[in-house]
Formats: sequence, C-alpha cells, structure tokens
Amino acid sequence: MKKLAIAALMTTFVLSGCSTMGMNDERTMVVEGEAMDVKVVSIPSFKIEIAPLKAVCELQASNGTMVESECLQYRQTYQKNYTLLNGNIQGFTYEPNYRYILDVRQEAVMNEATNVVKPVWILNEVVSKKAE
Repeated sequence: MKKLAIAALMTTFVLSGCSTMGMNDERTMVVEGEAMDVKVVSIPSFKIEIAPLKAVCELQASNGTMVESECLQYRQTYQKNYTLLNGNIQGFTYEPNYRYILDVRQEAVMNEATNVVKPVWILNEVVSKKAE
C-alpha cells in the first residue's frame, strides 16, 4: 500500500510538470518605450483606476489588420500616466463619466490555437465609483 501511495504521488508530480512543458508564457510588451519580453503570471489582487473617458486606440482584428476602436484607460493607483487596455475586464461594466477604483486579478490563460499564454483581467470588486 505504501509503494502504491508513493507511486501515485510521483505520478502526480511528473504529470503536473508535463502540463506546463512547451507552453509559451512570455509576451513581448512595450515597457517605458522599449520592447521587452515579460513573463505572464497570475496575480490574485491589485488595484487600478479607470479613467472617466475611453481613448482612441488600434486593435488587431481576427484577420490581422489593425482597426480603430475605443479602449479603457487605466493606471495603478500610484502611477501618474494612464495606459490603454487592449481588451476588457471580465465582470466589469464601464459607464462613461465615472472614475473607478477596481480590485482586479490577472490570470494567465493559454490560447489553445497558438499555444501562447495571455493575461486576462477579472473583476474582484468595484472599490469606488465617482461621477466626474
């Protein structure tokens, strides 16, 4: 019985190691004006501020062309400048002319088609919502 338990435990470790093998969890992002490879990790909680107005941005369509759209502007609560968010925050419904403080989490999700991990933001809590 003891040998069976040890074999099951070892199999668990081996299989859990294999599940992440070959997974590309790095992305190239522009950080302070320079392209850098960064690792995508899960973050259980962090606070961001959402600007009261969206900004014009360019997003890549499914066919690879760039299209003009409107994106949320966010910054971490200690930052001065806003950054464009190319995507949505799951569970969050934006209303214009309100400044939000949100508690969000980031999960690393693998795109099965490309085998590339991408960050997905999910709302934990709306901390505050103030009219501008």
